[in-house]
Amino acid sequence: MENEKPQPHDDFFKVAFSRQDVVSDYITAFLDAQLVKNIDLQSLTIANTSYITVEMKKYFADIIWECQYGITKTPITVAFIFEHKSYVPKFPHLQLLRYMLEVWLYCERNKMPLKPLIPIIVYHNKRDRHWKYKPFSDYFKGIDTALLPYIPRFEYQLTDLTTFSPEQILAMQMNIMYNALLTLQFGSKGEYTLKNIKTLILNVKDVAKDEHLHTYFFAQLVYVLKNNQFSSEKVNDIIQEFKNTVAMNAYDTLKKDLLNEGREEGREEGIEIGREKGRAEFVSERDYKFTKSLIVSTDFDDSKIAILADVSVEYVQNIRVELVD
Repeated sequence: MENEKPQPHDDFFKVAFSRQDVVSDYITAFLDAQLVKNIDLQSLTIANTSYITVEMKKYFADIIWECQYGITKTPITVAFIFEHKSYVPKFPHLQLLRYMLEVWLYCERNKMPLKPLIPIIVYHNKRDRHWKYKPFSDYFKGIDTALLPYIPRFEYQLTDLTTFSPEQILAMQMNIMYNALLTLQFGSKGEYTLKNIKTLILNVKDVAKDEHLHTYFFAQLVYVLKNNQFSSEKVNDIIQEFKNTVAMNAYDTLKKDLLNEGREEGREEGIEIGREKGRAEFVSERDYKFTKSLIVSTDFDDSKIAILADVSVEYVQNIRVELVD
């Protein structure tokens, strides 16, 4: 599993739902009001990743949040398992139960109290196939009711984005959360994306003060491009639409911040590629690293990478040769 490329849906979902503001807004918008009343949203923290075994990574988006629950003097810890799906699995309860068991076994091994778990599935589908929720007992055909007490019984919270229109999601007005849901459900629909790219890119204030937003907007851009077969010309049109938005500002800043750039402005050294072909080309070290990261982490063709990295197609090709060598 370690050598498999993560799915773009999962990549974007992990980035979005690793944000406390997204999770807090989701809980407020979608969970039962009585539950929300007792949840201390300020105490939300990402859970210990030791819960997540190698085997579990085959099935889950690997996001667990914990928080304090209850208005008494001794609140308990509740965990939320966030799972993303772009298809309807045959037996969703089996996957969730397997994950829940791993968490509880971890608690047992470490002499911790067992904690209530709330499994949450965020589902979207490009073809708008709805998810029909069924209790676990419904998967057992023709059984006698006397057997029902011996079948595990638990619920999961389902958010089926195929039942929402873009207007309904936008009406939530919950900052990054509804932007993430809109992107998951409609960002892989090429016609909608091209007509509504500015709607997908949320105008967030003070983006420069939040380094995680840089990662979010870049993950969003990659998600949109990887899930649509846009031509290089269309990719360029989308990039132009990004101009003068916080998304593009974040995109530019990401090149510096996430590539460990520590050089003073105006003193960045050039990287030369392609001398052996007689077409030596210099670009900044920042753009060299950024181009290289796009080649390694995406399946974009050379022309798309050239647009994103703002370098020539020949430069991208030369770096590909360098990586092979």
